[in-house]
Amino acid sequence: MVKCIQNVAPGVSALRTMNLTNQCLSGLMCLTACLAAGCASNSTKTDPANYTAQALQATASVKNTHVSPEIIQRFKDYNGDFSSNNIVMHTKEVYAADVWFRDPFKEIHGEPEFEAYLLRGSSAVAQYSMEWSDVAKHDGDYYFRWVMTLRLNRDGKNDPPTLNNGISHVRFDADGKVIFHEDYFDAATFLYEKVPVLGGGIRFIKKRL
Repeated sequence: MVKCIQNVAPGVSALRTMNLTNQCLSGLMCLTACLAAGCASNSTKTDPANYTAQALQATASVKNTHVSPEIIQRFKDYNGDFSSNNIVMHTKEVYAADVWFRDPFKEIHGEPEFEAYLLRGSSAVAQYSMEWSDVAKHDGDYYFRWVMTLRLNRDGKNDPPTLNNGISHVRFDADGKVIFHEDYFDAATFLYEKVPVLGGGIRFIKKRL
């Protein structure tokens, strides 16, 4: 394929790349719409920035500014195990009943919905591990930097696992339970690039940029 691109006129090559880009962007918009319809709960969706601001405001007066190393380790241990058994047995021990949660796919308020969300995700995972890089703290806000290794059940058996860098912004309450948890990571690596045809197009465009 590379040789063919090199042998055509530059204008034709650029046009082909633009057409592929437009096709991929159209596919992404359709896929995003489907995800929004499938992942959304019955509650009204909130703008992400407003949701985070609302959650931070709601938890500001109850956040714990002196969390013990044991609580920090408990958070790491829990989030390092994505098995259904761990989720069922320990979520209520680690997360408060009134927890606020957000990641690139979902906004959740309340432990029952959060636990159900994790269980749905766990059922799709074939391999999972979490490497913790470091933890930063500022006035009761904790920032966990990590590298996640993930392989989904739908991935081919010869496909290598996906590695993704991310950060979790976390607040704990007086009991050491998580009352706010927001994950930041590249959702495209986990989802869009794994979609047949569309994923190949995205990877091609990334290499051309």
